[in-house]
Amino acid sequence: MHRLRWAVLIVIALLLVIARAEALVPVNAEPMDEETRQLLEKSLSVVELDREIERISKLREETQGSIETTERSLEQQEIAIVVQREKAGRILREYYMGHKDFWLDALLSSKSLPDLIRAWDMMDIVVRSDQKTMDRYAEQYDELRNGYAVLQSHKSELDSVSEQLVAQRKRITALRQEVDNALAASGDSELMRQLMDELQAYWNNVGLYEVKQHFRALADAMHDLPQWVKDTPGILQTSGLKAKLTITDEQLNEFLRSKDNRFEHFAFAFDDGLLTMNGDNGNISVMIQGRYEVVNEPENAILFHVDKLVFNGLALPDTTRADLEREFDLGFYPQKLIKYIKAQSVSMEDGKLIVALKVG
Repeated sequence: MHRLRWAVLIVIALLLVIARAEALVPVNAEPMDEETRQLLEKSLSVVELDREIERISKLREETQGSIETTERSLEQQEIAIVVQREKAGRILREYYMGHKDFWLDALLSSKSLPDLIRAWDMMDIVVRSDQKTMDRYAEQYDELRNGYAVLQSHKSELDSVSEQLVAQRKRITALRQEVDNALAASGDSELMRQLMDELQAYWNNVGLYEVKQHFRALADAMHDLPQWVKDTPGILQTSGLKAKLTITDEQLNEFLRSKDNRFEHFAFAFDDGLLTMNGDNGNISVMIQGRYEVVNEPENAILFHVDKLVFNGLALPDTTRADLEREFDLGFYPQKLIKYIKAQSVSMEDGKLIVALKVG
């Protein structure tokens, strides 16, 4: 009887968990009016801006730590180079003031071959020792100079990060004020706040994870894209030192679905210079829209930039898009396809991705 009672309690607890999860899911189950959508969108942006501020704050602390470490290292290098500089100065004074003439005298006054060899060996030892001292001084000087360059770079980075932190804090303060004003004008602030809390909880516990899983799957698939292009006839056409790569959105859909079954619920389309990805698995809907760009530094590549990211009908802020770009590489690297080949241009139109390539 005692075991049966515990079993019933466990079942009830599980049902409550499931009911709570289902309560969080249907953010986009019913059409929202524009005011509600905007308010929920802003509340989601507040969560993401908080996350971005936390990321920047951590980066600022790491940069400050790097500056302190570099400064301590430079202090030690400066002490060492003072000693080495004195040794180098002594050597130069001896050479330029003629204090090394006695070695020439010793060579010229040698009366036998063994005496000459001994004098030569001694002179060689001294010269090599002097050369090592001079070389070490030059190395330490270069290390010190490079250290100051690194320190300056860290300080510039810290200034940039600090500016970003100030800007994002101002931004979130203004956004929170907008949310508070919208809540006050909503007529039912308690209900709206409950919707906001549930949306934020669902995003933090499920939504962000799912979006990242989609981006991770895309990044993994893009890693295998060059080999798929090689294995698929007709995609790559060559003419002399030039080549053209053409992928239709039907081909891309087929390729991605073969790599990960989560893309069974996604549709990819090329049109008007943009790649648009729409997906809905019944619990969440995601729309990713962006463009490809050819870059040459640090290497030739076709990188993907996310211009728009919509989760359950709510647009996510630019900080989220930038964070996902940093974490997941959705780019295409032509030299993984053919060595010594480079991308010149990329375009998307009429259901096709077209990449102009050249040997170089």
